[in-house]
Amino acid sequence: MKHLSCQRTLAVYQTLVPPQLAALKGAAWRRIVPGQGGEYFCQLKLQQRYAEMIARQWAVPACGAGYVVRLILPLRALANYDLGSVAYDEHLEYQVPTCELPQLSRSLVGQVELVSVFREHESYSIPHHCEPLVALMGDCHALENQRRPAPA
Repeated sequence: MKHLSCQRTLAVYQTLVPPQLAALKGAAWRRIVPGQGGEYFCQLKLQQRYAEMIARQWAVPACGAGYVVRLILPLRALANYDLGSVAYDEHLEYQVPTCELPQLSRSLVGQVELVSVFREHESYSIPHHCEPLVALMGDCHALENQRRPAPA
């Protein structure tokens, strides 16, 4: 009988700008994308709200759009990285050296999920039942209404 190991996992969040999202799509949603401009560290946040704040306040003004993705990683894979606070106790993030992202990406459990989109004049969270690319191209609610039969 094959032994199945039970690994504990943790959801972490990353804020992306449009070129990073394009790189993630090009990698079939299976890698942790490094920052733009030669950054030495990638910050993986524990709280989705904190990642969304960074997307709204930094990525949208700087790049016209900001995205938040959810990554599921085994706790053992994150154990090697420092967990630090930025200004407030709820602003916890792992600082992962950029050169170690390919190795950490191999530990991903499943695909990276797009969970929030922020643009200059709109923002929304992606419903779990909607494909991320469909959500980026149009309104999930309109697509869902097309699937429902019209009321009699």
